Amino acid sequence: MGVKLDIFDLTVEYGAFTALDGLHFSIHEGAFVALIGPNGAGKSSLLRCISRVLKPTRGTIYLDDSDLHKLPLNRVSKLMAVVPQDTVVDFDFSVEEIVSMGRYPYLRRFQKETPRDREIVQAAMETTGIAHLAQQAATSLSGGERQRVVIARALAQEPEILLLDEPTANLDINFQVEFLELARKLNREKGITIIAAIHDLNLASQFFDFFILLSDKKVLSIGKPEEVITPDNLNTAYHTPVVVGRSPLHGKLVVTVLKHWQPDKQGCRNAGQKVHVIGGGEEAVPVLSLLRDAGFQLSVGPVTQQDSSHQFASYHRLPVVTLPPFSPISDEYYNRHLALIRKADFVIIPSIPFGYGNMRNLEAVEEAISSRLRVLMLEEQPFSYRDYSGGKAGAVYERIKAKGALVLPDKETLLSVLEAHRTSDNVFGEF
Repeated sequence: MGVKLDIFDLTVEYGAFTALDGLHFSIHEGAFVALIGPNGAGKSSLLRCISRVLKPTRGTIYLDDSDLHKLPLNRVSKLMAVVPQDTVVDFDFSVEEIVSMGRYPYLRRFQKETPRDREIVQAAMETTGIAHLAQQAATSLSGGERQRVVIARALAQEPEILLLDEPTANLDINFQVEFLELARKLNREKGITIIAAIHDLNLASQFFDFFILLSDKKVLSIGKPEEVITPDNLNTAYHTPVVVGRSPLHGKLVVTVLKHWQPDKQGCRNAGQKVHVIGGGEEAVPVLSLLRDAGFQLSVGPVTQQDSSHQFASYHRLPVVTLPPFSPISDEYYNRHLALIRKADFVIIPSIPFGYGNMRNLEAVEEAISSRLRVLMLEEQPFSYRDYSGGKAGAVYERIKAKGALVLPDKETLLSVLEAHRTSDNVFGEF
């Protein structure tokens, strides 16, 4: 059986400096928790309080119904283990000797390890994939191998809670993934509650089920990934604009950091140009970002609220046609889109897929295209590869081309055409 962790009014002060300010939250047994937040938010201080290295100025941490700081140290060592960020090994101990240190809470003074202790140590090394290194000197290991040794030592304690302080900070990408896969395996198969302070939000969202976001010494948000990893929360905590979408490879949330935009001379020159970008999908976001950096006045749509283009538009307060989820484009939304198109000087069709659900976006462009309204179509991928309508969307696409739309190979050419049009009205005839 695991233990529940309850935090009440947890406050940590270092003289006049406050590291944590009145934290309240609970972590249920068997949880797999990512502790996130910017540097200085209090992640390390929180882990140090939970591991009893640091005594809070105010507040209480309960393991089930027991005050953590009133429990005997030996009892806490059996319930909880820590894997620190720094895994440097300065002494020439063998891997097995280091892992065996995890059995110290169970041994009386000068007591030798029992056969059961040795079985637990062996099992910990096998679980972490380092049994073949048992007699090797720990000083000769790679960073990833040392991390596995330290987590094996923690497993030898037979803990019910495992605390990880920036466990992937100094590891290569492959070792980061291996380490978190191992942590998830321990959580799933052994029911160990795992709380990990972690910086990489995309890596965290790929593995963890539950998130605690610290900001300004407090808990800003707590819950499932979708509840915590939102543009508003991350902008509040990290003071930087982001777009949150889903990876097409594994369906997990993906955070994209946007540049802090400041208008330059080029941006000021383009400020009067109105450009409408057809949504949506992740292919549209780089186009939106490029054009916004260049200073164009943008509008977007139609897209659902879950679309990354909608999140970009919402953050930058751009006009956007917002569709209800899982709904076709009705006449009402078609007309809203048409009205937004007709306000623009240019319409951009990114290299996005088209099917029956969004084909009316092309039909609106076909209806509105004119000598005043110019249409630019990106073909970073041939349209036939992106047509999921049995050729019907392709037919509309070809009619738009026949009415004078420009087909461009990449975003850089797109920007060049828009820039050239500012100084020449005949640029469309030149491409």
